Amino acid sequence: MNIYLSDKLAMFRVINNIIDRCFFTVTFIVGVQLPAFIIQYKHRLSGHLSEAKLHLVEFQNIADLHYQGNLSAMITKYQANSEPSIVNTAEIIDQLVIRVEYLQSQLSVITNDVYIERIYNFIVYADKVIIKDTLTDFSLTIPLEINALSTGAVIAIVGLIAKEIIVSLLKLLGKKMSPSHQKSSH
Repeated sequence: MNIYLSDKLAMFRVINNIIDRCFFTVTFIVGVQLPAFIIQYKHRLSGHLSEAKLHLVEFQNIADLHYQGNLSAMITKYQANSEPSIVNTAEIIDQLVIRVEYLQSQLSVITNDVYIERIYNFIVYADKVIIKDTLTDFSLTIPLEINALSTGAVIAIVGLIAKEIIVSLLKLLGKKMSPSHQKSSH
C-alpha cells in the first residue's frame, strides 16, 4: 500500500472519530433534554387540569345545591330541557367532565414511579397538542440528575450504534454495487 493511500486512510479515521464524538455529544445533549421536556410537559398538563377542575367546581357547586351532588343527574336533567341554551350548557359540562378525566389519566401515566415506564408512557400516550404547546415554550436545560444523564447516555450510545450499523450497511452496499466487484463475480 502506498504512503499516499495510507495517509488518506489515517485522515479518514481521524475525521470519522471526530464525527463520532460530535454525534455522541449532540445525541447526549438531546437525550438529556427528554426528562426536562417531560417535566415541563407535566407542569403544563397540571395547569390544564387545574384550570378544567376550577371550571368544573362551579358546576359541581350547583349540583351540590340542587342535585344532591350528582353532577351526572344535573347533566341528564339539563339535556332533557326544552331550552337550547340549557341543553348546550349540559354539553359543555359533559365535555368538561370528560376533559378532567382525560387530563387526570394523562397525568397519572407520566407520574409512574418507574422511570423507564414514565418515558415509555410519555412517548406512547402523551397529548400531541400539549406536547406542541410545551415545545413552543420549551427552554433547554442540562439537568444534573442521574435519570437525565443516564437517558442522555443511553440515547447517545444507541444513536452511535445505529450510525455505525448504517455506515457499515452503506459500505457493504457500496462494495456490492462497485464495478470491480461485479466483474469478479462473473
